Amino acid sequence: MKHGKHRFDPKNAHILDSKWRRKIFPPDKVIEFIESLRPKKNVAFDVGAGSGYLTIPLARIFKKVYAVEISEEMAKILRKRVEEEGLLNVGIILSDTPPDVDFKIDVVLFSNVLHEMESSEEYLEWASKADYVVVAEWKKGETEFGPPVGKRLSLEEIEKLSKLKLVRSEELSYHYLAAFKKI
Repeated sequence: MKHGKHRFDPKNAHILDSKWRRKIFPPDKVIEFIESLRPKKNVAFDVGAGSGYLTIPLARIFKKVYAVEISEEMAKILRKRVEEEGLLNVGIILSDTPPDVDFKIDVVLFSNVLHEMESSEEYLEWASKADYVVVAEWKKGETEFGPPVGKRLSLEEIEKLSKLKLVRSEELSYHYLAAFKKI
């Protein structure tokens, strides 16, 4: 199922780490949710990492974090932030396809990005080799901002798109957090 492009415009990168966004989508809530799963903390992937909104906090709890980003502009912003934070455990992968890796992955995080992907199934299939696949997405309903409702993915739609089983979820104001494992 291709959802068509509703890509984030890098010109709006300033919104990604704004006070407003921290209020409606608090990064500490996402990190607490991931921690509540009690994953091993060796390797995490942040797919659609953007400017590093969740990559930076993930790098504080995982030994190694790979930030996967499709936009060269966003990757440059992320690289600058990683350098400013002095983080030596973040790798940035510029790619529009799932990276080819041959090592164990503890957590793959998709934060507000599955609805933007041409083929979310391919990425979810790739992610299914991780111990946990964590999805933070916009709730499927009308809100005064966010992607068009028709582009948003519900928990049920993610289960249908993937071979993953929902093991835990939590609702935030405008988003849901969900953890999946391979069936």
